[in-house]
Amino acid sequence: MKWAGALLLALTLSIGAASAKELKPLPPRDAPSALVLKDLDGKPHTLADYKGRVVLINFWATWCPPCRAEMPSMQRLKEVMKDKPFTILAVDMAESEAEVRQFLKDMKDAKLDFTILMDKDGKALKEWKVFVFPTSYVLDAEGKLRYSLLGSTEWDEFDTLKKIEALLPQVPAQ
Repeated sequence: MKWAGALLLALTLSIGAASAKELKPLPPRDAPSALVLKDLDGKPHTLADYKGRVVLINFWATWCPPCRAEMPSMQRLKEVMKDKPFTILAVDMAESEAEVRQFLKDMKDAKLDFTILMDKDGKALKEWKVFVFPTSYVLDAEGKLRYSLLGSTEWDEFDTLKKIEALLPQVPAQ
């Protein structure tokens, strides 16, 4: 398993070192799995819990420099979208809760408060076919995959924000 971790790190560094990437549109389709995972407090989460919300799913690890670099922009995106039906689920890959809590403590200036899910056995990683960190997906309010991104980005940039906002459910005029 150590060689797999080294390969993931090499791929992560090579892709993450590239310039910021844009969200790549996907034909709307069902997510690869229901993504049933627990958060740091042991509370279970599933994608069905977020029906009616646009969801950014970000697969990451504390040891991944590009993952760490994009986290503050994810927090800014969460703050910009705070009054909208939008959720960030950051799925940590097979690390301990202590490692993730230490990472959050170290990132105190960013005050990260979006939901972190623990993929302790790497099952979700396999089901979603994640080979590079970070890997992100954006689901629309009906739970359909709409965008993907391999590598890191600044999540609160104008173009990215507009793509995510365009997926928000439309409220009928009264």
